[in-house]
Amino acid sequence: MTKTTDITTIQIGDHAGAVAALSGAFYDDPVLRWIYPDDDRRRAVLPAFFDVFTQAIGRHGASLEIGGGMAAALWVPPGEEVAEDEDAFGEALAALSPPDLDRLMATMEVLGETHPHESCWYLNLLGVAPGHQGQGIGSALLRAAIERAERDGVPAYLEATSEGNKRLYERHGFVATAELQLPGGPPLWAMWRR
Repeated sequence: MTKTTDITTIQIGDHAGAVAALSGAFYDDPVLRWIYPDDDRRRAVLPAFFDVFTQAIGRHGASLEIGGGMAAALWVPPGEEVAEDEDAFGEALAALSPPDLDRLMATMEVLGETHPHESCWYLNLLGVAPGHQGQGIGSALLRAAIERAERDGVPAYLEATSEGNKRLYERHGFVATAELQLPGGPPLWAMWRR
């Protein structure tokens, strides 16, 4: 079992482990499989995809990792945006795989339409590398961030991308408030922890 003392803040420039953890964790994720349906292209695109997200969100200094490649959680603090320059962020993602752009943009649109306007901690992504799943590592990352949100007296929000993820978040006090539907794709769930 991983201890919370093993949790460190993701440092931009030294974030390859976080990117590797997220790439492995989300390779078989239903939403990422829908966005990037070709297995080989998804395998090739995901490291760059998660590098874009990790750099954008990591600048806040609130994202966490365990073991430099075991697990990572990208957190956006209350009152902040995912990306400092949303146009550049969108362009970087769009350039990764033009054949999959329509599904990626549809996903971003659905998430944007339902993203809360109230101040909250936003868990954009949490992933545990496949060889480390089921050992309590994701729960340790969640507990550390939940403690921070509780100290701040601020709710936390996320979108679960699978039934398994949804159950994990429910065990940690998150409640599904809406089922989000991608056009022709799998469901996601908007989840709050008040």
